[in-house]
Amino acid sequence: MKFPDLLKAASVNSLILLMFRISSLLLSIFLINNLKVESFANFQLIKNVIGYLLIAMEFGFFHYGNNLFNKDLYKFKSILYNFIKLRVLIFLIVFPLIIIYLYLNQFELEIIFLSSLLCIILIFSYEGALVAINKNLQLNLILLSKTLIFLFLIFNYKDVLTINKVLIFFIYSVIFSIVIQYIIYLSFKDENVKTLNKFYKFAFNAKNYLVISLSNHFAIYMGLTISPFLILKSEVAIYAILLLVLEVLLIPLFQLQKIIMPDYSKVKDKQMILKSLTLFLIALVVGLFIHYFFGNFFFNLLLNDKYPLDQIIKYVYFLFPIALLRGLTTMINLYFYYNNYILFQRKISLITASLSLFIFLILGKSLGLYGLILSLFFVELLFLILSSKFIIKLIRS
Repeated sequence: MKFPDLLKAASVNSLILLMFRISSLLLSIFLINNLKVESFANFQLIKNVIGYLLIAMEFGFFHYGNNLFNKDLYKFKSILYNFIKLRVLIFLIVFPLIIIYLYLNQFELEIIFLSSLLCIILIFSYEGALVAINKNLQLNLILLSKTLIFLFLIFNYKDVLTINKVLIFFIYSVIFSIVIQYIIYLSFKDENVKTLNKFYKFAFNAKNYLVISLSNHFAIYMGLTISPFLILKSEVAIYAILLLVLEVLLIPLFQLQKIIMPDYSKVKDKQMILKSLTLFLIALVVGLFIHYFFGNFFFNLLLNDKYPLDQIIKYVYFLFPIALLRGLTTMINLYFYYNNYILFQRKISLITASLSLFIFLILGKSLGLYGLILSLFFVELLFLILSSKFIIKLIRS
């Protein structure tokens, strides 16, 4: 893909994805302003723990499924069918751990029930499969649409909002997404002829991707997972807000990754990675200037006085170097995936995930909220240090 085409595709999709992220942020702002601080923190904890289930059920399909369809030329529907069976198996393993976590955080039984129902429905929802069949625009439109539905329901019931209602509305939006996904999947005209029939072979071949994806997710979100055991619920809510801001900063990165992945899996041109990182760096610099000149205005406009705005605005500056490191780790992971370094990648991902627990515990316990933010930086840096040999090789090649 030529640089102008990459820039154009990234711009269109990033605009839609930006609208999705802004809608998500507005959704969180409505929740912040209409739920009690503890209730907002609890909802973010529920989303976070469900995220572990999602990444486990994803089973590395984002990359492995792309290879099966675009490289090995298996029929998409046969891949998806085996993937759903695999998601059911993973659900049966991970779901009990989610229940234990919710119980340890003393959630009410009705909240645990609604969270469980949401987990079950999510087995059949995976928008990421659209990337393999080059439906990036449809993917982003689905993400935007379901978020707007969620936002609309929250807005209409904002005066009587409870965490129970929020979970119910969440379930409605996911069901909408599933319907649209399967309309696209079932109507997709597949030119591939091979059928993937062996479910256990699919699982065996994808196991390394599962370990890597789960380890990377574990390293990133461990801070939020253990935060209620280290800091106050009010600080958990602040930390969750900062993670949302970090996600906004990473929008161009993940969109660029989705755009170059199908082509990179075939030609393995390092220039795609370097050009993507260049565009992402430019986006970060622009974001830094926006925050410097308009950050006070935006945060004072969007958040109420329940939260220490000056503290949040100050902490946002720490997110930019974290985002830059995340960009490097994301692209080096892409390089590992498609250059047969999967075993090495699994090794350093496991090491990073294991050490991240101690990093978050030590810094979080000693420095509180600031320690959890600082931990994000050191975890990303650790992965890059472990990958330094291949980073040098990538640059020199």
